[in-house]
Amino acid sequence: MSNGIHLRITVFALLSTVFFTTRAQTNTADRDQPARLRDHDKAINAMAVVKASNVQLPPEWAIMQRQLISVMEQGAPYYLKRFTRTDGSTYGKGPYDDVYEMFYNWPELYAISGNEFLYTTAQNEYNAITRNNTNYLTDYIDYYHQLYKEYPKNDDFFHISEGLTAFYNLALGDPSLPENIRRAKRFAGLYLNEDPDARNFDAKHKIIKSIFTGSKGPLTTSEATYNVRYGHASLYPKIDILEPEWIENPKRKKQIQDLYDQMITRTDVPVNLAATGLMTNAYLYTGEEKYKEWVLNYVDAWMKRIEDNGGLLPDNIGQTGKVGEYRNGQWWGGLYGWYGRYGLMMMFSQLSVATENAYLLSGDPKYLNLLRSQIISLMQRSKTTKEGQLLVPFRYKKEGWYSYRPMMIQDLSHLWHASMDQADWEKIEVLMKGNKYHPLWDEGIWGQNTLNEGDNKVWEPAEPFDWSKEMSNGDRTFGSAEHARLMYYAGNNPDWPLESLKADYKEVVRRMNFMQNDPRDISKINSDDLYPNNPVITKALIQTTMGTPQTIYNGGLLRATVRYFDANKKQPGLPQDVAALVEGLKADGTIVNLVNLSVTETRRVIIQAGAFGEHTFTTLSYGGQEGDKANMQAKEVVKLDVNKPYFVVQLPPSASIKLDIGMRRFANKPSYTFPWDL
Repeated sequence: MSNGIHLRITVFALLSTVFFTTRAQTNTADRDQPARLRDHDKAINAMAVVKASNVQLPPEWAIMQRQLISVMEQGAPYYLKRFTRTDGSTYGKGPYDDVYEMFYNWPELYAISGNEFLYTTAQNEYNAITRNNTNYLTDYIDYYHQLYKEYPKNDDFFHISEGLTAFYNLALGDPSLPENIRRAKRFAGLYLNEDPDARNFDAKHKIIKSIFTGSKGPLTTSEATYNVRYGHASLYPKIDILEPEWIENPKRKKQIQDLYDQMITRTDVPVNLAATGLMTNAYLYTGEEKYKEWVLNYVDAWMKRIEDNGGLLPDNIGQTGKVGEYRNGQWWGGLYGWYGRYGLMMMFSQLSVATENAYLLSGDPKYLNLLRSQIISLMQRSKTTKEGQLLVPFRYKKEGWYSYRPMMIQDLSHLWHASMDQADWEKIEVLMKGNKYHPLWDEGIWGQNTLNEGDNKVWEPAEPFDWSKEMSNGDRTFGSAEHARLMYYAGNNPDWPLESLKADYKEVVRRMNFMQNDPRDISKINSDDLYPNNPVITKALIQTTMGTPQTIYNGGLLRATVRYFDANKKQPGLPQDVAALVEGLKADGTIVNLVNLSVTETRRVIIQAGAFGEHTFTTLSYGGQEGDKANMQAKEVVKLDVNKPYFVVQLPPSASIKLDIGMRRFANKPSYTFPWDL
């Protein structure tokens, strides 16, 4: 068995040499680079240093982690060649958000430990997709040219933020690119009314002025047919039951369209909370207070509306900031709101994003109540079946709460990661006991394009649901891969690190096999069929290396307990051959296990507290290692004071180390800036 492991390590080391060579390349055009590199070396050398000395067979999870990275590095060029032209344009056409999704998580893999090809390709493709989807003629109408000034002309924020996730992730690889900094400021400026073409925000009433906003400003009229017909919004109390033939009657259709624009188009809605991502992204680039102030003021306004509405999130706000202003005070019925077929998933995703952004920027735990209050609200309205299954209402209509389904885990997982509060963990434990059977919340519902599909069906138990074994193979999962991870941190699922990595490895291989045997004409494939082939899946890697739930794909920013940088190459991500596992999470610290799979090379890893240096390491301890800067041999547990958001770990060949790290959370001003530039 040991010979087999050594053979796997040797083969992996050879593969790594091939696929990581591009990472050593530097920008020789930068004439100031030698001086900058000396400054970087000086900053890194000033950091506290820990030297590992344990030499033993690497654990299976470490080998699988590096193999998973390697196989995705091999698959990425194949995917790129298959679906794009030499100028970066994509074969096939589709909505801008779907095309951006084709490469949205490649910068994340680079930030974990992928090669430079992933990042440069993602940046080039973002530029190409932006260029090819931008309408440079203001009076030109084309469904496939939905961008103006490189930003959506007018769209709802659920879809805008899907495309923006790719843009946010680019900062993880290089936060110094002038073009992206300018974009970040310009995009955020659209909601600061800095662009005269796009006065999307009312600062007096603290509202985004429409369900559809963008670089051409807020819409006062938008297409009613689809959203009304398929149950994304309600016209109640003005109209209760709408006759089926209304679409065929031009006069009646005009009446409905006018009513829709009055009641729905001209409102602020919960999914607009995704705009906090634009502001947070600009703040992390620049540190300018105006972006932070906008986020906190806007979230404060929504929290006040929740308070005034008896603790329930209202889903439609009028032009003067009043709840239900065009519905006689009725708090529900807005676009993608409590009545909407997918409203709960859409609203809660953006509640999670806004909560994380406000807490990140302020360090004030009061902002956790934006999300927490609504989770509590659902749980208070839950019911338990005779089989012991906990169900919560997903929708609301004039008769009251309905569409009861098993509760989602994504939002609770993100809430606990932000708070590390025992009370939030106890809510997760309620779900652990209450989610017992399939089908879960999304089965047979998401993607069904018929009005009220499934709402009249009574939930019935299928096969038992095992939290320890349930791991989605998808890469955009609304948190369905969180169950097994949380069981691991509960101490009940020791095999999760390896099994989660294996599940993603299996899915990468499946996607590669599908692409290699797909006989379709690529030039005729719609973009919806392009991104599911993406061989880059970062879910298990983010979870294992950074101790965090998966990034919320429609507008979320990376969350992390810890993040890594290569101290030798001065770039983001774990160094070549190094694997990492966050083994423990607690309110005041974490446990991190690092392994160097190279049998010949010493690696140096910078560990950073938080995704953006928002936390501070207080102390660290380890046992049986070579210890501090003096490299004195220590047989007993060594304890060091750090009191910084980063330190260095030196990993000699085949060495590993387990670190018990104390942490003071949300103690620093967050920034995209890399540790050696602070």
